[in-house]
Amino acid sequence: MWPKSKPYLMSLPALVVIIVIFYGGLYEGLIQSLGYFPAAGQSSFSISAYTEILRSSDFWLSFWLTLRVSLISTMLAAVLGLVMSICLFMLSKTGSSRWIPFWRRWFQLPFVVPHLAGAYLIVLLFTQSGWLSRLAYHVGIIDEITDFPILVNEPFGIGVILAYTWKEAPFISLILYPVLLRIHDSWHDAARVFGANSLNFVKEIVLPLLMPAWFTASFIVFAFTFSAFEVPYLLGVTYPKMLPVLAYESYSGDLADRPEAMAIGILIVLITAVIGVLAYRFGRQWLTASGRGWL
Repeated sequence: MWPKSKPYLMSLPALVVIIVIFYGGLYEGLIQSLGYFPAAGQSSFSISAYTEILRSSDFWLSFWLTLRVSLISTMLAAVLGLVMSICLFMLSKTGSSRWIPFWRRWFQLPFVVPHLAGAYLIVLLFTQSGWLSRLAYHVGIIDEITDFPILVNEPFGIGVILAYTWKEAPFISLILYPVLLRIHDSWHDAARVFGANSLNFVKEIVLPLLMPAWFTASFIVFAFTFSAFEVPYLLGVTYPKMLPVLAYESYSGDLADRPEAMAIGILIVLITAVIGVLAYRFGRQWLTASGRGWL
């Protein structure tokens, strides 16, 4: 009895913390979003916060901005992370394994940098008074520093996309690389016997096996970029704000605006959950129909 229940008992403290902090906060946010907030003199339930938000043009502008930035960041990070992991794998298969530790540490460098510090690094590099604009000015690429394109604090969210791509691509590579390590050397040798070059080997064997993990990692990145606060707060524009920033500013304002802030947070959770369910169903059908992944 004890050996069977030991893993569950050992994980119980972590589960309690997760349940209390996550689900407790979600419950508290839900009831406040429904208007029950005695600290502001609101003791009855209503959906007025949701109706006001959904009727607001500011919310929809923020929503489309957040969705666009999250999708572009996820796609760029997914492709870059996929390329990074495959490059590391192919280096180990072509006799250049002595360079693997160096490149692995190089690709993992963004892991040691917090998101806020990474966002500040983007500011230092890509603003019109940043390092790249000054370098371009000194080498004669631009005549004035102000000729450098505006890449930070601009409406499209280029700075936010750059920060998320740089930070999340190594995460996707980290998820994919253990899958690649399960590929036996004999598979590569067999592929070469049948006349397949390295490109054919990657296309016909490596990529199909990576698809399930790649799809899952990409959704994790999307869920994070859709709901994260610090990077868009530092690199975004004042209008329209991304949804997490809009929720934060509503929360830190008047107590009467607290239900609307909580409603935005709940909507972020719901949107992410719906997209996650759709992505899971689509990915499962696609992977099953095409026979990708490990059997």
